[in-house]
Amino acid sequence: MEINRKSSSWLTVGLLIIVILYLYPLFVTVMNSFKTYGEMFDSFISLPSKLNFDNYSKALETLDYATSLKNSVLLTGITVIGILITASLAGYKLSRVKSKFNRFMYTLFILPYLIPFFAYMIPVVQMANQFNLNNSIIGVSLINIGTSGSFALLMFHGFVKSVPRELDEAGYIDGCSEMDVFFRIIVPLMKPIISTVAIVYSLWIWNEFLIPFLLLSNDNSNTLIIKMYELFGTYGSKWDIILASMVLISMPIIVLYILFQRQIISGISAGAVKG
Repeated sequence: MEINRKSSSWLTVGLLIIVILYLYPLFVTVMNSFKTYGEMFDSFISLPSKLNFDNYSKALETLDYATSLKNSVLLTGITVIGILITASLAGYKLSRVKSKFNRFMYTLFILPYLIPFFAYMIPVVQMANQFNLNNSIIGVSLINIGTSGSFALLMFHGFVKSVPRELDEAGYIDGCSEMDVFFRIIVPLMKPIISTVAIVYSLWIWNEFLIPFLLLSNDNSNTLIIKMYELFGTYGSKWDIILASMVLISMPIIVLYILFQRQIISGISAGAVKG
């Protein structure tokens, strides 16, 4: 019994150390965002002599925060909703209908998850330019849905496989169509997975840099991440404004994560048990 208590105490200490190591960079970032440029480089790990909010006012102006925030929210929202709809429908259909064609299509849809984006980046950009998808939030969202939906399909496909087919058959007996069965029976069962996929992709798309950088060259369509990138110069970077920008950019998605952390945990648990 005493050995178990000692083991538990050491485990607690170890986890506390890991938490501190993970949170310390965030603490340093927030702390230095309130310093002047000179004070920051005098001592990067010391507390600020006073809270300097000028960095945040400059960051709001430099980022064109209202417009960039709107673009980031639209890009994230459209992409996540599109992925949830297409991946859940495809996962259901490919899981329920067993055929060589469906197995081939499932493999084809999963390939982007296995192949790095850099391997097919140039054809995607050329196609986007050809179809006038560049400099458009909707266009970039469509590109994201096509290139980033494989993981969501994998999650939904695995989940639907664990749902008894008898539920579908009961729906058909009651006069439901295939779409009725999906939306009235399967979708309610998918809620934990839907929440998990939505949050994971929200974090992913919100912080995405490469595709928006390649396709969004218009200032009116730039996201927060692209606007912050402009603060990095060849011969110098505005670190005081950059750190304040990092905090401003991170806050919306951190709040979203805190609000839905229960759904994330339950979704991961459901995926571990049923996937």
